[in-house]
Amino acid sequence: MALLPGVVVVLCTQVVLPPGMQVAGYPVQALTLPVAGLAIAGGAILVAATPTYTDSLDWLGMLLGYVRSDTDQQHHEAAAATQVERIHPDHDAIERTDGALVALVHVDPPNMALATNEEWAQKATAFQEFLNTVVEFPIQIYSTTQQFPVDEYLAHYEARLDDPDVEANPQLEALIDRYVEWYRADLERRQMTIRDHYVIVPVTPDEVQFDRASVLWNLAGLPVVGLFVRAALAPAAETQQAAMIEELGQRVDRVRRGLREIDGCGSSRVAASEATELLASYWAGEDVRYDATEQVIRSQPIVGGGRQ
Repeated sequence: MALLPGVVVVLCTQVVLPPGMQVAGYPVQALTLPVAGLAIAGGAILVAATPTYTDSLDWLGMLLGYVRSDTDQQHHEAAAATQVERIHPDHDAIERTDGALVALVHVDPPNMALATNEEWAQKATAFQEFLNTVVEFPIQIYSTTQQFPVDEYLAHYEARLDDPDVEANPQLEALIDRYVEWYRADLERRQMTIRDHYVIVPVTPDEVQFDRASVLWNLAGLPVVGLFVRAALAPAAETQQAAMIEELGQRVDRVRRGLREIDGCGSSRVAASEATELLASYWAGEDVRYDATEQVIRSQPIVGGGRQ
């Protein structure tokens, strides 16, 4: 595959282009080998950069298709891709296109940097018990990383350089300068990141139970006929959503209590504004931060396009 571009260049110069053709005063035949060498080098780079799950031609096609594709999408197109219908900031919930409501719980894990094998085993057992006893509904676990805020961390030290006591002490000023320089270089060398963990808690319309004492509702489980019965006796959309929001809150509380029972572990429900930024970052492939997230939720889609 790496030699293919060079072969194409040689064939073009020998077969397609006229023999007497010149480029910038040089005969085409004289430029064949240098151009073919560059083409082979480019092919080798392409082969080396190609992911293992595909071949070079398919990957090149995907890259070209991505470059030529429209990055702005209307709401219905973005919803079909992301499965996100709308955000409910008043309830810190996300509504999927299938009608389900989703909430996120941020997990603050215990510090296990110096933990022994026995302590690791204890935490694993506690997490297993959490899954077996607390979680009676499907959940997802999402982990992501973000760059360490080095500028924010070092701003305090850099601000100290303007203090009168530091300016009057050249040795202290030089010490702070060296520390800031060393810290930046050390972080760059280690590529330090912050890992965040989230538990995604859903509730679907089918999981919300209503009191149906009528004889007709007993027919809801029958084939074919049950479809019409459920459609006829289905609760109002507002009633069903209110019940789902209540159930979602109860599930989130159960998950948070279960996580707190793990020694050293904390948890908190993710606000809709932060959840929106997480979703946008996931689909954008980079950290996304909004200045006024509440306004963005009401006026912008997660993935480009018209109003969301």
